[in-house]
Amino acid sequence: MSAGAKSAEVVEELVEYDGPQLLLLKTNRSKFMIAMAVGRHEEMANAFFGCELTDKVYESYFDQRADLHYAFVRAFGQSYYLFDYDKIDDGGHVVLTRVNDDHARDAALWPEVGFFARSHTTAFNRPSAAGDTQKFKIDGKWGTNDFSIFHGKMSDLYALFGVLARLNDPADQTEQGFIRATIKERFWQGGGSYVGFYDSLMARNKLLRLTPLEVARIQYASPGEIDLRGDPQALINITDIIDVFDEAWVDLAKQYTELRKSLAKERLLSAKPTAEFSSEHMKNFVQEKTVKFAEALRIEGVGNIFDACDQNTLVFAKVILSIFRRANELYKFHAEGRVQRAS
Repeated sequence: MSAGAKSAEVVEELVEYDGPQLLLLKTNRSKFMIAMAVGRHEEMANAFFGCELTDKVYESYFDQRADLHYAFVRAFGQSYYLFDYDKIDDGGHVVLTRVNDDHARDAALWPEVGFFARSHTTAFNRPSAAGDTQKFKIDGKWGTNDFSIFHGKMSDLYALFGVLARLNDPADQTEQGFIRATIKERFWQGGGSYVGFYDSLMARNKLLRLTPLEVARIQYASPGEIDLRGDPQALINITDIIDVFDEAWVDLAKQYTELRKSLAKERLLSAKPTAEFSSEHMKNFVQEKTVKFAEALRIEGVGNIFDACDQNTLVFAKVILSIFRRANELYKFHAEGRVQRAS
């Protein structure tokens, strides 16, 4: 778990009546924060309760596809903060106090279900969270192979999220049929199956004219920059999964290891999709662990992915494990300090 945000700067008053009621801020970690007035709270005369937002939740809230309560439920890092509005300095900056888990669950602090951005009292054209180009700052020693690995893992996840967005559209039966067939034709016995799977996803996105992921600019320096251009929502999904790893890598790595060990114990790591578990109990155990792992990775439409695997628990587990491996390889660049998303 990271240390959390320390301070924030007010960006906009979103709701104002008899004083500010809802604020948009940006924290010292360059993440957007939304905070609502909760009145007097302990030693704070004019307390605000808030949380940082992932890019995906930020866009969903301001596009009115999600309400304020949902934004709090999906808080970045599941971390929540209090600050005193009266302590905001002339430059709009304020010190944040991170609240413990028990305190954060206090229902009196949370927004009611059903408040959407259309209820804002101020006209606000939000800053773009990701846009068509995502800039990364790069540092350290980079070779051609490093750039190839970085771009390759980005491309795999970009292709995956592009397909999953269509898979989760209930009206898109064609896409559901495609991914089901793509998964079914793989043996899922080794590296070739996984490489072929992600290559098929890239080809599918190209066929449907999803903007391909491309390097828009590289500044070779230390520190330098690399700009990746592509579909904005897919780029948001990639940066979000990096954020998830940043907050919970230890737990995710533990879940990955435990799930993989379960398959190894059953001698199913290199088995064909038709292979069976030693018992129904073990099959259900692996199914539950896989769903929990996928949800921890914040993968949306987990049930749709399972259905696309023809509800084959073994294949489902291998697909989710493969997503972790690719995201983990990408995250290593971030953890080593070699890649940081530009604010």
